[in-house]
Order: sequence, then C-alpha cells, then structure tokens
Amino acid sequence: MKATLKDLLFQSKKLELPFSIEGSVEACELAYYIYQDGQVIEKIWYAPLTQERKIEFQPIFSGTYQIRLFIRKNGELCFNELSNKLFVNCVAEETMEATFPNEKIFFGDVPVKYLFQPAKTKSKYLILSFSGLYSTEFKGGPPVYNHIRTLEPVDANKLFILDSYKDQFCYYVGFAGSYQFEQTIVSLITTISNQLNIKAENIIATGSSKGGAAALYYSLKYQYGKAIIGAPQVFIATYLDQRANSDSMRERYHRLLGTNHEYGKAFWNGLILNQVAKATTFPELHFHVGKGDFHYPKHLVPLFKKLDQRNAPYSLDLANYEEHNQTGVYFTPFLLEKAEEMISRNEG
Repeated sequence: MKATLKDLLFQSKKLELPFSIEGSVEACELAYYIYQDGQVIEKIWYAPLTQERKIEFQPIFSGTYQIRLFIRKNGELCFNELSNKLFVNCVAEETMEATFPNEKIFFGDVPVKYLFQPAKTKSKYLILSFSGLYSTEFKGGPPVYNHIRTLEPVDANKLFILDSYKDQFCYYVGFAGSYQFEQTIVSLITTISNQLNIKAENIIATGSSKGGAAALYYSLKYQYGKAIIGAPQVFIATYLDQRANSDSMRERYHRLLGTNHEYGKAFWNGLILNQVAKATTFPELHFHVGKGDFHYPKHLVPLFKKLDQRNAPYSLDLANYEEHNQTGVYFTPFLLEKAEEMISRNEG
C-alpha cells in the first residue's frame, strides 16, 4: 500500500511526508511528533493505522512547523522520517516560502527572513549584514541579501537579514513612522546573540548604501559595539524622493512615507541624526565612501559635523571613485579587511 500524509494548515499549503508500506496495514501503528521552531510541542503515541486515519493540527502561534512520523509493523519500527518545513504566519492566516537556500523566517510582530551562519570555531562575535537597494528593486524587484560571499572567509557568527516588509524595502524599520519591522529584527538579533552568549559590544553591524544607513542606525540605537558602513543615506526621504523615478518605485516610496507625507519626510530625514543627538555612548564607527559620490558631501559631511559636535570618534576611508554605483566594488575589500581586523584584534 502507498499513502501520503497531508496535514492541512492554511489554504493549500501542506506538510507532506510520503511513505510506503509493504503488504497489509492491519498490523501497523502510527505515532507522530509536531515540531515548532525545531522543538517538539506535541507527541501523539502509537495507535492503529487505518485508511481513514488523519492527522489534524491547527497552529495557534506563528512559526516553522514540521511533523516527524513513526510507523511500526508487528511491533518493529519501519518508518521514521521528518517532513518538509512549513512557515506559518497565524496572524495573517497564511503560509510563507523560503526563497533562498538555508533561509529561515523569524516570527515576531511580523515575519523576518534571514540567513544565519555559525562560526566554524567558537566566536564571541556576531556580524550583522544589512542589504543595500539593488537596481532591480527600483524596477519593482524583490529585496536581496548582500555580502554573503564577501564575509565567507571571516570566522565569526553571521546574520544576514532581508529587508522585506510587505514585499518591499523599509530600511529595516517599517512604514510611516511605525517600528514594527525593526522591533522584530531586534528580537531576532537578541534571540541569536543570547543563544550564543554574545554581548552587544561584540556585535558588528555592516552594510553599504541602504544597508549602511541601517548599520549606522542600529549600532547607534541599540549600542552595538562596532559598525562598518559604506556610503549610507542619512537623509533617506530626500534620497528616495530624488531616486524614485518609476511609478512602482514612487508607489513604494509613498508607502514608506505613509499618508502624511510631510511627517513621513521629516521622520526619515531625521531618523539617524536623532540617534546621534540622543546617544550617550558611541560604537566604533568605520566609514567608507568615494570622493566623487554625492553621498559624501550630501549625507556624510553633515553627519560628521554632528558626530564631531558630540566628540564621537570615527574613521573614514575616502576612496578615489566618482559614482555611488561603484560602492560595492570598493566597499567589499574594505568590509572584509575591517571585519577580519576587528575579530583578530579582539578574539581569544
């Protein structure tokens, strides 16, 4: 006999676990475990397996669900397998799909997609990687991860976070002055750092352009110890207003601002400088930008003036290139060098 276990959770998405049994099922018994986020939350002990037997489970809490199925025949175990993963958002009553190898979804107030790479040897450091805006996103494409290959040689724990909130970028914060996405990201970072016993001072925030803005903002606000930042936007609304030329990009920009555009512009343009003004301590800040990149005079020079007024130390790598779209080429080796330097300097 051949059968397929299908445990309906939401709509058409299912946990599937094909199995086959030789001969009659009369002497067969079935048991199963239900997993949420890798932990067993329910155990159902052996009962006779029949054609009508169904496994029904309705999740109440968002998370990553799996089922482990056990079948024994004449008292001997003949099947023991774990199902596929199903990412369930109970608030929205929908399932989500991972679109990148080893991608996971963290469920807080909202879902956040991420990749986590543990250190090869025990490390007291956690590197956060925030992504920039890709050219495809200006044309309506989905957000992407950055610097996975760049940071591969660095032996530290690495957390790559996708800036995807309601199918678009939100600078790792949210829409219209809401911090809903940010709060879930902080919960994710805190969960992983607590599991690894990593102190905030040993968290290194990294990124360029949009990712640089996020690395700067998060390291200031949450007092992470270090940040490696490439050509960030400081006046985010001004930047997007100038760059949002297509209808689709304009629509996403307005969604970011919210219904009150004047408030939205003030919020996004003041987001980072407000943290500079409030900070009682400052992280170790390392900046990179091209001499001819408009981000230098328009965004970084005003930022540096504020940092100088607060006597906040920082370093600047001012490279000899003209266009912002060249940032990736020059920031990549800077990021790798600084990350390895920080870890080799203090690891042990």
